[in-house]
Order: sequence, then C-alpha cells, then structure tokens
Amino acid sequence: MRIAKKHFLLTGTIIFIVVTMVLATLYFVMPVYYDQVKHREAKSEFSQIAQQVQGKPSDDIGKLLSDYNRKNTRVWFSVLDAKGKLIYPRIDLANEKGEFQLTILPSDMSLNNQTKSMSKKIKTAEGTTLTLRGEYSLQPISDANYVLLSLYPYILFFSLALGGVAAFLYSRFATKRIKEISESTRKMATLSPDVICPVKGHDEISNLAQDINTLYQNLLMSIEALRLENEKVAESEREKAEFLRMTSHELKTPITSMMGIVDGMIYGVGDFKDKDKYLHKCREILEEQSRLVQSILAISKIEMRIEAEEEEFSLKQLLEENLNTYKMLADMKGYKFIVHLEELYVQGNKMYLLKAIKNLLDNAFHYALAGGEILLIVEHGRFIIENDAEHVLDEQQIQKIFQPFYRPDYSRNRKDGGTGLGLFIVQQILEKHNLHYCFEAVDGTRMRFTIFFSDNKR
Repeated sequence: MRIAKKHFLLTGTIIFIVVTMVLATLYFVMPVYYDQVKHREAKSEFSQIAQQVQGKPSDDIGKLLSDYNRKNTRVWFSVLDAKGKLIYPRIDLANEKGEFQLTILPSDMSLNNQTKSMSKKIKTAEGTTLTLRGEYSLQPISDANYVLLSLYPYILFFSLALGGVAAFLYSRFATKRIKEISESTRKMATLSPDVICPVKGHDEISNLAQDINTLYQNLLMSIEALRLENEKVAESEREKAEFLRMTSHELKTPITSMMGIVDGMIYGVGDFKDKDKYLHKCREILEEQSRLVQSILAISKIEMRIEAEEEEFSLKQLLEENLNTYKMLADMKGYKFIVHLEELYVQGNKMYLLKAIKNLLDNAFHYALAGGEILLIVEHGRFIIENDAEHVLDEQQIQKIFQPFYRPDYSRNRKDGGTGLGLFIVQQILEKHNLHYCFEAVDGTRMRFTIFFSDNKR
C-alpha cells in the first residue's frame, strides 16, 4: 500500500474516532454540567436576594421581590409565614359578593420543566420570622442531545471531507520529497559525482536527505582514495617491473663478458692464455656486480624499514659525526670543502637519511671540478650541497638523472659513473620521508641539490 493511501486511511480513522468521542462526551457530560451551572447561578442569586430582604419591612420585601420577579426569570421567589401560608405572591380581587384571594404558585407555571427549590429563614423589621423560598427551572436538555445526534452524520462527513483533503495534500507533499530522494538514490547507484538529494525544510525527511548526501560524499571520497591508492600500487608495480628489467639488463652484459673471458682462459685462446691478467679482470667485474647487488638490496629494504625506525634527531650532530672522511678526501684531492651547519631537528629514519646524504656527498666529490669548491650548508630548514661541476647537466639530463642505471653521456663507463643507482636511492629515501627536493644547475658552472626539511629549529 502506498504511503499516500496509508496517510489518507489513517487520517480518516483518527478523525472518525475523535469526532465520535467528542460528541459522545458532549451527549453524556452536557446534562450534568448544565445542572451544575444552573444550580450555581440560582444559588448565587438566591443568596444575594436573601441578604437584601433581611430585616426589611414586610411591604418592602413584597415590593422588592415583585420588582425582581418582573426583571428576572431565573429564580422565582415566594414568601411563607410561620404557618407555611403563602403570603407572597398573591392577587386580591374584589367583586359584588365580597373579596377573595388568588394565589399563583411557581410550580403551576412550569409544569413541563424540572424545578428545584431553595429556602431560608429571614426576619422582617417587625420581628416576624418568614421563610424565603426560591425556585428555578431546569429546561429539558434532551432536545439538545437530540440535536447532537441529528448533526452527528453531517459533522462527521464534514470533518472527514476536510481531513481527507488535508491528508491528501500533505501526503502528496510528503511523498513527493520521498520520491525525489528515491530517484536520487537510484542515480547514486551509478556513482555519478553530481547527484545530490534535494533538502527541503527542517523535518526528519530533510534530515534523511542530508544524511544520504553526507554518506554519498563520503562514499565517493573513499572510492576516489581507493582509486588513487590502486593507481599508486599499479604505478609501483610498473616501476618494480621496469626496475627488474633494467637490473637484469645491467647484470647480463658483465656476466656475459666474464663468461667469455673464462671460456677464453679455459681453451687458451690468444691473449686469454695470460690467466693472471684476466683473473684480475674477472675480479674487478665481480666487485662491480657485488656493489650493484648491494645497492639493489638496499633499495628493496628502504620501503620496509623507513617507517618502522623513524625518530627525531639533530641533523647538525649527525653530519658533524660523519664529515671527517670527506674533509680528509677534500685535503687529499685539493678541493675547497666549506661547511656551514645550523641546528635543525628532523623526523625520520636516521640511517637512511644519512645514506641519502652520503650518496649526495659522494656524487659532489666524484663529479667536482679539480681544485673546485664544494659547499655543505644547513640553514633555514634546508640542506644544500653545491659544487663546481666538471660537467654541468642540462635540463633534459636532470630530468633523467634519477632513473635507475641512468648515466650521462660523459660517464657511460662504469668505473667513472658508478652503479647508476645512487641518485635513484636518494630519490626513494626522500620520497618515503615525504621530503621535497630540487636538483639544478647554478650560473652554468655549478650543480646544487637542495632538500627542504620542515624547520624545527629549537
């Protein structure tokens, strides 16, 4: 059953019950209430008149009561003497035969009405004790009850008609909003981002629409976050696959070369008869591959260990403890090594951040111009390494320099260019720490690497 029909039937039932109960209550309660009101009013008037006639002369009492009876019909007053004889009201008529007295009783004037009476002893000015009597009539209320019963069908019909129209209009209004919410939720099933439930008013239905909108927006944000996470995972998997491909290619060439050398020594072909010479050559190749494998293993451990071992430490103290080797290297090779360190506290994995810094220092020394200047600066929340470069990288080379196994044209030789993983490792460590960095050429003669730490200087 539809909500509109339910509202109509429920409203009609409630109206029927309420109208019936109200009329039934009036039918049974009204006579009792009417009797109480009449008695209270009559008693009040009787008490007032009794006070007024108390101690008055007999003639004044008759005149006062006569005036009151002419003006008011609510209570009919009469006066009796000590013997119970009616002395007021009375009419004296005279005729040829003599005089006679006609007494009019109130009860004779209200034969069709239910009457009640009250009485009270009063004294006249002459000292005579009289009885003041008051009678009041209760008009039959059965006529009113009959009218209620006669009007009941019309009142009920009018109430049902009026309530039905109101229920119909309200049901249309209420169900219209519910239908709009239902249509919006069906559109939400398609995960369309521009769908919203209309919020009208400040009742429970509007609260429901607002809650649905909030829930849907949270759902869309969760889906978007999940999508980004999936893309991130997919990108990570692609990077891993690409890294493995490049690693296998990087390992394949020296292994093939060494196998050729070993085969030449085994079969004594040409210069390969000089085994001592080529055994040393094989050792050099193996040492290079060992360094390469160690770098690959270091990369594989970065993701697993950085977050687990984060701590707050002084970058200045960490550098001071590890710069002696580089100062000695600068003295040996004639570099001008300038160090300026301000206090800076950072949050991260101390071991891996130190590894990234050492890789940067190694590159700065390795590619510095002979006799050139190397700067190491920590200030204003930044870590800066700058050197007079033997070869200044162009923009295209800088964009590729962080790729694994990439070497610029001038350092294709592994002996000069290392494993090709140093800056890739630096990039991985800094990105795992959510640190921004910049590698750029300065003045066409120098290269500068900057790491932007949050400034927690104390």
